[in-house]
Amino acid sequence: MPDIAAAYQEVAQRMALAAARAGRAPDTVTLVAVSKTRSAPEIREAIEAGARDLGENYVQEMVDKHELFAGEAIDLRWHAIGHLQRNKVRFIAPFCALVHSVDSPRLADEIGVRAAAHGHTQPVLLEVNIAAEDSKTGAAVESVPELAQHVADLPNVELRGLMAMTPYGAPDHVLRRLFSATRELAERIGRDLPPGSMDQLSMGMSQDYEIAVEEGATLVRVGTAIFGARQS
Repeated sequence: MPDIAAAYQEVAQRMALAAARAGRAPDTVTLVAVSKTRSAPEIREAIEAGARDLGENYVQEMVDKHELFAGEAIDLRWHAIGHLQRNKVRFIAPFCALVHSVDSPRLADEIGVRAAAHGHTQPVLLEVNIAAEDSKTGAAVESVPELAQHVADLPNVELRGLMAMTPYGAPDHVLRRLFSATRELAERIGRDLPPGSMDQLSMGMSQDYEIAVEEGATLVRVGTAIFGARQS
């Protein structure tokens, strides 16, 4: 097993340096350790290294891990970062810290209904298909302003910002352009929304999180750079 603790600290340090290059404080960026498919011992090592925000793609895995670590003395925040089906929302509604992948009004409506049933408000991000890739989920760029207004008007849903993914293996200048476009989109539509609705940008993964931070990311989703390559 790789030295997960050392890898986590290295990623955190690189994030801090990237933030400094952009004239930002390190604490303006949150490292979300992507723990999908990872074992309990691997996750525990990351937690011991300082991980408090954990990202999961699959609902059942997220529920199982939340239950597994529910007795921890520390406060763990579970992030739903994968494509979310409406019929799965009820399983994560009681405990999810942030849903990164709202891409339709119907999904947002369901999140609001389930959050209301638990007596709380669910923070969410809108997933935008910033590169217009056929293989990616997410709302089309041109539909994001209308979706944002719909979500902002919902009871029991708190709109916090945008999430974007970039094409794997894209050159740095393309990544920088797409991250910048996501930030600019948030700034533009945020002018017509309640304060705080577009303060968070979830963008950047293992291969490009430093560029993402330089371009304004407030959350980065890092798995391989912390845990190593997944075993097939």
